[in-house]
Amino acid sequence: MRAKVNLDTTTLAGIAVFSSLALVLGGASQALGLNFPLIPYLQFDLGEVAIVLAFFVFGPVPAAISSVVEFGGLMVFGQQIPVGPLLKLFALISTVAGLWIGARLAARLERNGLAGLVGSSALVGAAVRAVVMTAPNYYLIVSLYGLTAIEGFLKAPFALVGVTLTDSDALAVILLFTAVFNVLQLGFVAAASYFVLRVPAVTQLRVGGRAPWFVLFLRGVGKGGVKFGPPEP
Repeated sequence: MRAKVNLDTTTLAGIAVFSSLALVLGGASQALGLNFPLIPYLQFDLGEVAIVLAFFVFGPVPAAISSVVEFGGLMVFGQQIPVGPLLKLFALISTVAGLWIGARLAARLERNGLAGLVGSSALVGAAVRAVVMTAPNYYLIVSLYGLTAIEGFLKAPFALVGVTLTDSDALAVILLFTAVFNVLQLGFVAAASYFVLRVPAVTQLRVGGRAPWFVLFLRGVGKGGVKFGPPEP
């Protein structure tokens, strides 16, 4: 299975557009206050829809580059610098890696429909993201802010749903629900992206003379393998 990466002018322009859109939508998420109720310092980010769309329209590498560009923007305009932008970068890169692994799994299982591709990518992406983000969140809680402070901050929100944080289980419970947040975040983003991708105008789009990445990918799956041919008119 091979994929040809073509960072031509059109793709670079797409990277700029999607990374800028991610920053704008991320700012809107902050303004709307889309916080995870149980762990209020975690926030649902509409901007990730732009990164996932970049993955399916341009491919894994442009999506990863868009993630790095967004990280650069967050280092200038974001909040809680540098911790916030670094955590976002880890989340995005692990998501893109998981989406690609999931896409390869969809190809192996010969799922030649958009729903199968997005579903497989999202499931694996959520799992990879949740696992990868456990390490930096552990460091954030234990070494940077301190478990005692985080536990005191979160006792009230958890008590509202009948969960009592104790010194013995607080760290495990917080990390568990942080993983749940990451799964919910990618689930929402994948669902929103799917509804955009299934619009006929998107499927028929030509990017630098080529069909979108997901169309070429599914075409390769339907032919028994993922191969990218020359640009189409």
